[in-house]
Amino acid sequence: MTSADFQTDLSSEAISVLICESSSVQLRILSEAVQQAGYSVQTANNAEDSLKLLNLGTVDIFLTGIEVGAVSGLEACWSLKANTETESVYTIVITASGEDRRLEESLDAGADDFIRKPVNMTELRARLRAASRLVRMQKQFKRLAETDALTGAANRRAFMQYLELRAESATRDDIPLSVIMIDLDHFKAINDTHGHAAGDTVLIQTVQAVQDCLRDNDMLGRLGGEEFCVILPGAGLFSAGIAAERIRAAVESMTISTDEGVKVPVTASLGVASLNNGDLICAPDVLLQTADAALYRAKDTGRNKVWLDGAEEQDDAPQQQQAG
Repeated sequence: MTSADFQTDLSSEAISVLICESSSVQLRILSEAVQQAGYSVQTANNAEDSLKLLNLGTVDIFLTGIEVGAVSGLEACWSLKANTETESVYTIVITASGEDRRLEESLDAGADDFIRKPVNMTELRARLRAASRLVRMQKQFKRLAETDALTGAANRRAFMQYLELRAESATRDDIPLSVIMIDLDHFKAINDTHGHAAGDTVLIQTVQAVQDCLRDNDMLGRLGGEEFCVILPGAGLFSAGIAAERIRAAVESMTISTDEGVKVPVTASLGVASLNNGDLICAPDVLLQTADAALYRAKDTGRNKVWLDGAEEQDDAPQQQQAG
């Protein structure tokens, strides 16, 4: 997950609709109609299976009947809205014509909208379009809350949440996890000499350069000022060191000029730490502190270099290879 993931054009994202209907015929009719309208469709014929799919976090809109097995569609709505992980899913309940009591129960259960049987497909498409606008707006607000406004990298809050999840996963599944702390060298001097506009350009282009070095499930976060950090799930210390050297070289090779045409040289110091050490398991803060200590070793020994945690001397940077 690079910072590019936080800048995706939401209007181009497919909206996922989960349809729950006990009648296989009705389920097929609804599924085909919704799919033809351009939505990504999942189906279930009972509420229990629907809740399992909903808990996977891949559903944007939940379209459900009321009588859909031992657990009703209304009970599914209650469960959906009571769970902080799924409460933002937009819910449309299909009610039988003339059942005003059911309509009231649906809204009380947390449904966002309703549609009566027999379902008019034109009306259904219109309601889905309205729901999609709200879903995309919610996603945009969520991404803004998770993103550093200047650079597009993850902000500190989103970064720490992802690190905690990855640390738990690494411990549970016994897989490595590494982080790379990145600090731009002499950044204050860049601001003082060339102005804050040039400094902002350096930060923005640094994020672009770093994200080009990352895999899909890596995350780049801005922790503050000119300090950044990368989470590398599945990468041990050596592999993370190779990735760090790739990042260091990418930052050093950036071409940045002021409005007056003055070239601004940029370098970075990087510290790498891994969660392979048993003392660090389930301690994301300790992992960051360890990477930070390695970063300062890089700065103290000359800057523009990568320092791996636990190393006494590092004369040579890791050779370029594919991090894994």
